[in-house]
This record gives sequence, C-alpha cells and structure tokens, in this order.
Amino acid sequence: MDLRRLVSRSLVTGLCVSGAVAVVALLTGDFGDTHWRVVGTSLGFSVFTCTAAAGAALRSRSHDGLRALGGATIAASLAALAMLVAALWIEDVDWLWQGFGIAGLAALWTSHASIMLGALRPGDSPVVRALSQISAVTLGIETAVGVGALLELEVDIGDFAARVLAALIVVTVVTTALAPILRRMQRVAPSQAATAVGRANGFAAEVAASAGRLAAMDLPAPARDEVDHLRRIARDAGA
Repeated sequence: MDLRRLVSRSLVTGLCVSGAVAVVALLTGDFGDTHWRVVGTSLGFSVFTCTAAAGAALRSRSHDGLRALGGATIAASLAALAMLVAALWIEDVDWLWQGFGIAGLAALWTSHASIMLGALRPGDSPVVRALSQISAVTLGIETAVGVGALLELEVDIGDFAARVLAALIVVTVVTTALAPILRRMQRVAPSQAATAVGRANGFAAEVAASAGRLAAMDLPAPARDEVDHLRRIARDAGA
C-alpha cells in the first residue's frame, strides 16, 4: 500500500469514527466525556497521520537534511498524538496538555517545512526556492513564539514586536501560496531558449523527412547530391 493511500484511509477512518460517535451521542441525548474523548482521539489520529506522512515522504530522499527533517516530522507527529491521547484519557494532568501543545506545534511546523522544501526540484527558479525557504523559516519563528507562550516564558513583547509577528504570519501565508503557483506557471510557460530548441528540432525533422522521400525517388546524380546536402542541413540543425 503506498503512502498516499495509507494517509487517505487513515483520514477517512478517523473522520468516520468521530462522526459516527458524535451522531450516536446526539441522537441518544448522551454526549458525555467519553464521547468527547473518542472524537478527539479519532480526529487527532487523522491529523497527525497526515503530518507524519509529510515527513515519511522525505525518508527516501538522497539529501541528508531532507531525511533528517522527515524523521523530525514523524517523531513530532507521534509525540503529539501520544500526548493528545494521554491528555484526553488521563484526568487532572495539566502538563500533558502543555506537552501536546508543544508537540502539536512542532508537528505542524515540520510537516509544513517537509511539504515546502520537499517539493523543490532542480528546475525550480531562484524565486520559487526563496519563497519556499522563507515560508518554512517564518513559520518556524511563529512556532517558537507559540512554544514560548505554552511554556509561560516571561518575555516582554511590545506593540512593535506584536506587529512584526502579525507581519510574519502574513508572509508565511503569502509565500506558501505563491511558491506552487509560480512553479506551475514556470512549467506551463517554457523559456525562450527551450522554445527555440524545440522549433529547431522540428525544422530538422521536417527537412530530414523530405530528404528521405526524395532519396526514394529515381533522381539524377545532381539531384541526389542535393538530397545529401539537405540531410547534412537537417543533421546540423538538430545537433
């Protein structure tokens, strides 16, 4: 079973279980703590299976950095799911929710970075590469701020710092959306050099085909010399 199919089945399973539990509880009029826990566990399973899959897709890559990022994404996703299940089913342990928040933020950030950086290809333009990297870095900064808040670190964030953080969020959203759009536009619109090469190859193929048809005819010696000349032109044009 491939990774994409596994993720799809996990997502569908989690949504179906949580939806079925919610429907039964609402119809019976008994939506208690156990039902909330089952729904939360099912949704968490779906979400963190998807984030882990983003990291798993990088484990077969040749780049050491991408493989390390993939491993970190899987580890953060498993930790987030484990902390969520523990926090849901073990009562009166506040630090479990804090741990879930930190692991969940880490899982979301690393999965986002895995998707953005894993999508880079050798043919991508410098702009697409820069946008993908900026998206990963800015979300990392925002994640660090969120982790600091969960740890209740005493950091005095003034009005200017708050505006900078809001601006970083906008930058993250814009760069995340722009990178795949520009990549698609780059693939749809080939460069002028590539277009010129394609036209030259097409011209060479047409000349070679014409020379071949002429060579099959009963031509006098001077005409056959011209056919050989056409073949040399086609060969040079297609080189």
